[in-house]
Amino acid sequence: MVPVTAILAGRVAQMRLRLRPRRDGLERALERIREQATRDELTGLVNRRHMQELMDQEHQRCVRSGQTFCLVKLDIDAFKRVNDAHGQAVGDVVLRALAQEALRHVRGSDLVARWSGEEFVVMLPDTRAVLARAPMERLVQRLAALRIVHGAEAVSVTLSGGLVEHHAGEAVGQTLERAAAALGEAKEQGGNRIQTA
Repeated sequence: MVPVTAILAGRVAQMRLRLRPRRDGLERALERIREQATRDELTGLVNRRHMQELMDQEHQRCVRSGQTFCLVKLDIDAFKRVNDAHGQAVGDVVLRALAQEALRHVRGSDLVARWSGEEFVVMLPDTRAVLARAPMERLVQRLAALRIVHGAEAVSVTLSGGLVEHHAGEAVGQTLERAAAALGEAKEQGGNRIQTA
């Protein structure tokens, strides 16, 4: 009986050794799938679907704690002209540059998402609008001063944003609508600015 048990234990150990690379490969594949489900492929930022989940979680946290948060809807001014004049590859470089600048100018607790095309959303937890405005204005100024180089092309763009503070009892969708309206006001005033609702 003892020799049979030893033989079986040896075979099980060999099977585990052979299956370990497969298990490791499956774990890596699962991690890649998770990343693709929550990140924008071009910019590496949080994608829209995942940001909506995170905003809903933040809303629930604020309901329990009585705190508030801010949302900023950002849009690159005249982005279609960049794509038309320089091509989509340069447009993609601009989007990646904006993503990198945005991540440099927000706190570690803030989240930046690519919302659609040239639109982005920033969520600033535990923040009042009066405190959120300065870092967003710095981002707008920094992006306006940035020269984005791609091959022989050098492009500069500006950014507009609508900043709102989430109100108690308000749905996240309503907060986003107010941010979009503030963004529209910023564009009407010539762009390259943050408009607070």
